[in-house]
Amino acid sequence: MRLKKLSLGNFGRFRGETLELKDGINVVYGENESGKSTVHTFIRSMLFGMKRGRGRAAGNDVYSRYEPWENSSWYQGRIEFVSGGKEFRLTRNFAGKEKSEELVCLSDGEVLSVEDGDLSVLLGGISENVYENTVSVGQLKARTGEALALELRNYMANYQGSSDGSLNVEAALLSLRKKRKELEQEIERRQKAGEEEKQQLYSRLSYVEQDCRETEEKLERAVAERKYEMFDKEIPPREVRRQQQRFLNKRRWGIACAVVAVFLALLCVMQFFRVSSLFNRLALGAAVFALIFIIYRMVRHTREDDPEIEEPEQQKIRKMNWNVEYLEKEARQKQIQCQNLREEYEEFCAGLTIPQEEQENVEAVTLAMETIEKISRQQQSRVGIRLRQSVSAILSELTDGKYRQISMDDDLNIGLHSEEYYVPLERTSRGTMEQVYFALRMAVMDILCSEEEMPVLLDETFAMYDEYRLERALTWLAKNQRQVVIFTCQKREEQTLERLGIPYHKVDLSE
Repeated sequence: MRLKKLSLGNFGRFRGETLELKDGINVVYGENESGKSTVHTFIRSMLFGMKRGRGRAAGNDVYSRYEPWENSSWYQGRIEFVSGGKEFRLTRNFAGKEKSEELVCLSDGEVLSVEDGDLSVLLGGISENVYENTVSVGQLKARTGEALALELRNYMANYQGSSDGSLNVEAALLSLRKKRKELEQEIERRQKAGEEEKQQLYSRLSYVEQDCRETEEKLERAVAERKYEMFDKEIPPREVRRQQQRFLNKRRWGIACAVVAVFLALLCVMQFFRVSSLFNRLALGAAVFALIFIIYRMVRHTREDDPEIEEPEQQKIRKMNWNVEYLEKEARQKQIQCQNLREEYEEFCAGLTIPQEEQENVEAVTLAMETIEKISRQQQSRVGIRLRQSVSAILSELTDGKYRQISMDDDLNIGLHSEEYYVPLERTSRGTMEQVYFALRMAVMDILCSEEEMPVLLDETFAMYDEYRLERALTWLAKNQRQVVIFTCQKREEQTLERLGIPYHKVDLSE
């Protein structure tokens, strides 16, 4: 792909500006605030679109930062480029409700569809993330020393661990480890809470069982006492004599009552057969009187004896019966309560296991981690060797053979190899680190953008280079035969290109 013409209809500070780019090296020169970053962002926005943020994020997103200074409702641009030997024109309108895009093949007049993926095909299928991590190269501005070395290790690990540099393997694994830890902690918390509840249930069950046993023991004692009182209690001799005398008295009065009754019956029979005489009538009256007297004495005797002897014993036994009935009822209630608690405890213990769904979630996260690590190792085997070879070749040219090879161990420690010694990346100069960074980006670009060559955009990339390093970098870019766009606020690049005799096209934004 080659960019030919950039038409910034109304974008940022530009209104109706047209910039032409050529094959080979293009130098976009301009002082600070002249619009270099605006042009750089315009190219990316035209190729991949521009998403507007929402809420607070909308106040400082790309859309807001480069919104036209005048007439913001007209927010559009156009680029012309060459891909696959044909010329194309892409027009976009970024403004809210008027948002639209149009892709036309100028070579044959065919109208293509951005929405259906035709533009992605022309770009070789690369994503915006790949674009940002390969062909669009900036400067490692604020990082120095170990911080810069760490940044390079992250780049190297990501490019070896995924097919497009977009997957941060370590970050993904860290996130999954955190997720698994959260799931395991939740399971542990629930198990701990379950054990505490189990202990509470067990304590309640133990208390109720003990109470139930004590009630049953009370019932057994009450039944035994009642049995003893009713059947097994020894009666004193005096009480025995009194009971015997009472029995004899009752027997005597009973015999007397029977004799009188028989005599009375005989007189009634005689009176029935009309055997009537004064004697019979007197005898009949005397017999009736005697019978009434005997019955009276028997009733009185019973009343006199019972309060003294029988009533206290009957009251005591009656109280014992009441106590036994109360204890039996209480024992049944506590047995039912104990049985219910025992069933509740057993059911709770049976359910006190890790829920199947939670266990499956932990296993799923573990499987995801293992899968990522497996894929990462496969990618490192497939891409890593090729990447290190490419980086080593580019770095060797940039350093004129001083560092011929780059390596990275299992701990992601990057080292540089010369003919005579090995140097850890942390011990090299800032300029050398910048060269390694540039070599890495160019090597990844060769791997990921092999289907369609993309223009290389360098935004103040060589600000920390000395003259020698700048010469080597520009020489490599000229030899690479790609379209290169260098955004700079200095004239070093232009002067170096002229000194080396390398042709270039200049776009002066200061004019």
